[in-house]
Amino acid sequence: MQAGDRIGDRYELTYPVGRGGMGQVWAGFDERLDRPVAIKFLRQVEVPEDERETAGKRFRREARATARLDHPGVPAVHDLGVHGEDLFLVMQLVPGILLADHIAEEERLPVGEAASIAAQVCSVLVAAHAASLVHRDLKPQNLMITPAGVVKVLDFGVAALLGPAEASRLTATGRTLGTPAYIAPEQAQGGPVGPAADLYAVGCILFEMLAGCPPYEAANAPDMMRRHIDSPIPIITEYRSDVPDDLAHLLYCLLAKGPAERPASARKVRQLLTPFLDGGDSPGLVAAGTSNAARRATLASAPAQRSQQELVDLRAQARELAENERFVQAAEVLERALCAVPQGRRELLATEVVVLRVDLANLMMLAGDFRQARDAFEALARDLDLSEGQQDLVEECRQQAMACQLEMGESADATAPLSVR
Repeated sequence: MQAGDRIGDRYELTYPVGRGGMGQVWAGFDERLDRPVAIKFLRQVEVPEDERETAGKRFRREARATARLDHPGVPAVHDLGVHGEDLFLVMQLVPGILLADHIAEEERLPVGEAASIAAQVCSVLVAAHAASLVHRDLKPQNLMITPAGVVKVLDFGVAALLGPAEASRLTATGRTLGTPAYIAPEQAQGGPVGPAADLYAVGCILFEMLAGCPPYEAANAPDMMRRHIDSPIPIITEYRSDVPDDLAHLLYCLLAKGPAERPASARKVRQLLTPFLDGGDSPGLVAAGTSNAARRATLASAPAQRSQQELVDLRAQARELAENERFVQAAEVLERALCAVPQGRRELLATEVVVLRVDLANLMMLAGDFRQARDAFEALARDLDLSEGQQDLVEECRQQAMACQLEMGESADATAPLSVR
């Protein structure tokens, strides 16, 4: 697969996001609804022939399982289909940074931020467990933090329906589903897996956020699973002295070897985490540093510096998309162009940068994102005014900002100070 390929006669692939043993994930655009999406493929040719039927069932089950969860912490499912020999799942594209990358960057997270992330994961688990779903593979690589600090739980691909359901048939190959560093002892032993296994994984993730390393380390997967089963539970305060005693006790209980010894539910864990959140408030945004990290990760995905001709070509591509009323996709193209202006021409108010910023703000307005468009016009008006140049464009930007304010149903008086010099 390559950028520009069309899937299902409406989705255009833009850039690869990642790949696993049997699949790929691409960012793309839904041409009919003019919105970015994530497209996950199950590459049938990469699946052993005797496992293809099982893999296909598991893939479809992921779509159904995720679609059942109406929760802001779970990406929305938009579509499911077949492309050639491959199955594909179209989901909400979640911008941001993986928790695994955030931990690698920060090493140890502040106590309040770690508690907030764990509490948000528990909020998703409350909904999942109420729908008789167990994730079974929670790990930092499956948790995305958006620029707003919201935690999204990804990949319900090995989620098991509770009770005597198709899960038993899908795991009949004898494989233990899950990731060894975060796997519950009962899961490692091939026993029944219930909601308590997800809580154990939350404990492993919380431990890693606080300590900078998982609770157990081993040279290979079998040794890792044995450590989960047999090794003593690590004490977080031996790794970090500023963890409150009550939080350390909760973490110890989450890592208990027996499912019955862990907290009764994800709801209970979320309640117990609340006193340790930033500001002691309800689960919500994580620390501002996380948002900055997510934003950096998003910008880092832009191509490296481009030539002048490539920038011209990007503007032409954006114009063509806009003419076809694909305003969101056109705006994304211009954002990439702005991020990729060569280093020597990145002055804030260089002519080509101003042109790109004006075009981008206008596209946001056309796409109906009036708040973001207003902010973009206001920022450009301020920057131009400080430079004491292009006063006609300054006034035009102020007028556009006021138009956006009115479109949002807010008084234009709020933007009046922008017109005072």
